[in-house]
Amino acid sequence: MPLLVFANITAKPENAVDLKSGLQELVTEVRTEPACQFYELYQSAEHPERFIMHELWDDEAGLQAHNEMPHMKAFGAKAKDWFAKPVELTKVTV
Repeated sequence: MPLLVFANITAKPENAVDLKSGLQELVTEVRTEPACQFYELYQSAEHPERFIMHELWDDEAGLQAHNEMPHMKAFGAKAKDWFAKPVELTKVTV
């Protein structure tokens, strides 16, 4: 069953530009994953340190595989100090 995910991401204000750049690079790689149907990044106009990643996966297994991809692990290591708080996920089955 397809899985829709909204990831709410908040950068430390001083790291918003770096986080946005890193997320934009990640989008290109993630879109090549077999289970990825849609992966789009948005930035808040009112709060530039806030981002939303809008994702659509074939299923929960596809999302789990995504989390284990080398590019996700590399991004996590590079960006770990850029986050103001943990990423908040909202999952919806469609």
